[in-house]
Amino acid sequence: MDNYLNYRWPKGPGVQPPPVPSDRPLPPPRKAKWSARSWLIPTVAVVLCLALLGGASFWAVNGIANILAQMEPAGPDEDPGGDPRPWPSWEAPRDSDWTPDDLPWGKPDPSVTLSAQPAGPAVTGPEVYEAVRPSLVCVEAAHSSQFRGVSVGTGVVVSAEGYVLTNYHIIDETVSVRVLLLDDPNRYFTAKVIGFDEEFDLAVLKFNPGDVRLTPARLGDSDQLSVGERVYAVGNPMGYLLGSMSTGIVSALGRDEQESGSALGLIQTDAPLNPGNSGGALLNEAGQVVGITSAKITGLSREDGEAVEDAAVIENLGLAIPISDALPFVNHILATGESWRPAMGIQCSAVQVDGRKGIQVGEVTGDAPREAGLKKGDLIVSANGVPVATLVELRRVLYRTGAGVELSCTVVRGGEEMEISFALTDSLKQD
Repeated sequence: MDNYLNYRWPKGPGVQPPPVPSDRPLPPPRKAKWSARSWLIPTVAVVLCLALLGGASFWAVNGIANILAQMEPAGPDEDPGGDPRPWPSWEAPRDSDWTPDDLPWGKPDPSVTLSAQPAGPAVTGPEVYEAVRPSLVCVEAAHSSQFRGVSVGTGVVVSAEGYVLTNYHIIDETVSVRVLLLDDPNRYFTAKVIGFDEEFDLAVLKFNPGDVRLTPARLGDSDQLSVGERVYAVGNPMGYLLGSMSTGIVSALGRDEQESGSALGLIQTDAPLNPGNSGGALLNEAGQVVGITSAKITGLSREDGEAVEDAAVIENLGLAIPISDALPFVNHILATGESWRPAMGIQCSAVQVDGRKGIQVGEVTGDAPREAGLKKGDLIVSANGVPVATLVELRRVLYRTGAGVELSCTVVRGGEEMEISFALTDSLKQD
């Protein structure tokens, strides 16, 4: 089956798909292959998709849309053996000489620590919006090349000192950053980068609010979310529709890299997300930030030989980083300016042995678990007292335990349970 599913914003924007007949089932999505044959097909929607939700560039909106508007798609007669799928991505030339050193860096502060709070009582949608709006900013990050312009997204103020949580891809390959308070749209503040985690698409910024009294967002416990629960997304779609709110439900939890492209385990929601929502807030019914909106999967899916106009549309698949999973990395960045990756020192996979689910050790690569007695073939069924049946569940425990801290595992070997404990290491420091 051919598939027109985008890689996911921000890595692979696509085009607005045609309508799908109502009597056609939706094929299961797969990642699309890159194709250069149909580069004339995209419309202005390519621009709308350019950096996931958030890195919509001003030059792209004004320039690329005009160019594409004058082009005609190649029909089947012009390229009878060609691949009709849409061009999945259009990017300006990368700044090949750019390095993270070119970012405007600020200093970390170990005294700043963030934490999530238990969910409070549910409030109305307008009350959710009024509570979070003062805590949101518009993030503008300028590239070194005038051709590449400015990337625009959203950020969440998380402390009265001016710390902001947003997505890394907004500041990727940029050289200056500024933020705009949504409650004071005529006043810009220069921002510094405290640190980032590119793999998990997280970045921490800092600006000096001066005489402005900031309202930090209330952070909720994303572990308490349930599928079907109502959530709200607030951000800056298109980079200029500041403070727009959409609503939906939690569609799924713990989407891992096989499903969402992230090893962190993302929240899936059907709340509408658009370019500019990157780094924005996903809120629960109590008005607490439970996620940072970061990606959207969209595109077309069709069977072999099926016409493009008959393809199924992939839609309503928004993704957000769970705040409870993000906080260990954010707090480490706040304290050190760097991210980390607490690791066990093993190679493993999720399996089911004799009806029991767990994580089976394929190879012990670290000294600490080897010296503690962990062996190849051991089945880890819990870590620090938390049952672990999937890699997402195990990673969540590791990340919240932290490097240098002891991890206690319940292991099944030969039908017998035993406890094995050892300290976690930071795999980023070992590279």
